[in-house]
Amino acid sequence: MRNLPDDLLLNCLARVSRLHYPILTLVSKRFRSLVASIELYSTRTLLRRTESCLYLCLSFSSIFQFEPPKPRWFTLCQRPTRIPKPSSGRCFRRKLEEKKKKKKPKPIDYLMVSVPTHNFSPRNHTWNEAPSMRMIREYPIASVVDGKMYVLDGLAGPGSLDSIEVFDLKTRMWEDLPSPRAEIFEGSLVLRSLGMNGKLYVCGTGKSMVYEPKEDKWDVVVVEESVKPPFFSSCVVVNNVMYSPMMSEMIHWYDSVGRSWRVLKGLEELPKLPKRCSRVKLVDYGGKIAVLWVKKVRSAVGFGKKRIWCAVIAVERRSSDDEQEEVYGKIEWCHVVLTVPKSCHLLDLLPVKV
Repeated sequence: MRNLPDDLLLNCLARVSRLHYPILTLVSKRFRSLVASIELYSTRTLLRRTESCLYLCLSFSSIFQFEPPKPRWFTLCQRPTRIPKPSSGRCFRRKLEEKKKKKKPKPIDYLMVSVPTHNFSPRNHTWNEAPSMRMIREYPIASVVDGKMYVLDGLAGPGSLDSIEVFDLKTRMWEDLPSPRAEIFEGSLVLRSLGMNGKLYVCGTGKSMVYEPKEDKWDVVVVEESVKPPFFSSCVVVNNVMYSPMMSEMIHWYDSVGRSWRVLKGLEELPKLPKRCSRVKLVDYGGKIAVLWVKKVRSAVGFGKKRIWCAVIAVERRSSDDEQEEVYGKIEWCHVVLTVPKSCHLLDLLPVKV
């Protein structure tokens, strides 16, 4: 490895899953430098080896009351495998081989590790500054549809739809979106937006609307109250299917044909999710659902710490005998990825393509 040029090493490292990078930084200073280089991620893009990575943002309260909470970022990685130290003699090797045969292989373990983002590092884990929007928004809501990000004001009335801006991720340019007539909303508040089936859905307390970019047209969508997910509930669209925990300790999916929410089957072994929506996050993790939730740890003196759980669920659509479509989930892994103080709060969970 010492005699290999950096270009060849970068080519090799680019073919390794991003989950192993925190482990590779422990190999040597040279590996640590290469893993942190922007050239590595450029090589991954050229080789088409990009993958979805999870970034978690937590808020940690300061011991000083006058200081605001400090956000910290974490990323998901694979825990290093512990290998027992070898000893001399055939007896040890024989026992080790017998032990391997008897024991079933343990599932891969994952954990969240802290990433240095001090005003953000100039190499990896880097935030790219985009051109400023034309308007300052107090409660911005953003959704991505076909490579474009639509931003509007959340928790606002009809006037918020008069100032929708669109950011093209390729051209890095902002443009205004022709907005619907204010009277269509009839004073209802804008709660959330979603990108699904190549369309932008804007949900309000009264009526909801859909924008079709190809036709450049707005239409009213009639959505029953029973169909709308709770405003503070996490909601994600994976392969044009909407999922939400729905404040019921289970994950539901939205049946667009039957216009109803249905339980995602096949998750009997998934622990019950918290009913409080602020403690659950769902994101699209490369075509799968990544679920992250926070549970308090009860101790002899009460709740002292919090455990952050994470699960990755593969989803599959099936047709039953009565031709009714069902969606099944398969848990790929599920366990605790981080333990934090009770003063810590969950802010956001982001999937990033790198």
